[in-house]
Amino acid sequence: FPTRRSSDLNILAVLIVIIGVAGLSGCDRIYRMIHKEGAEELDLIGEVRMHEKNEHVEKIQHRLKLFGYGMGSVDGVLGTNTRNAIERFQFDNGLKISRFIDQATWKRLMMFDECGLIMNDEINPYMVQAALKNAGYDIGTLDGKLGRRSMDMLKRFQKQEGLTPDGRIGWKTLNALMRYLPMTGQ
Repeated sequence: FPTRRSSDLNILAVLIVIIGVAGLSGCDRIYRMIHKEGAEELDLIGEVRMHEKNEHVEKIQHRLKLFGYGMGSVDGVLGTNTRNAIERFQFDNGLKISRFIDQATWKRLMMFDECGLIMNDEINPYMVQAALKNAGYDIGTLDGKLGRRSMDMLKRFQKQEGLTPDGRIGWKTLNALMRYLPMTGQ
């Protein structure tokens, strides 16, 4: 039977090896091994510091708010409200729920850029009109303005698609409109 002293020495040897590996490979490597979601988020949006603005976080917050995920103000700070909104977004979209921004979450948040429905973090009215026109709705002139006629057609479109015909352009409406637009980059 090993003595208590040899057992303590074995534990000490393992700790020395771990500390040595940490010193040689850096804390970043250990963090990546221990917390894969956090490491992936770090690669995508950069370092997030408490109470400091991050432009990527601000972009994420714009999208979440645009899609109807209330999380307070768009301030570029990754706090609890933003993490909660990310979690709800991941759940609603069948993504892995981690509360972190991974590749799949980022791609889903940015998916409407590809077809032009979102430009500069805002709904692109011209592309909304183009999608409505492609879906067979008479919006009149394609002028990039969501006037009365375009809004009436949008509400008809929403009703036809089984959505609430309220004229608001959130996640579900964008998803339905996207089917009537060509994807860029394909």
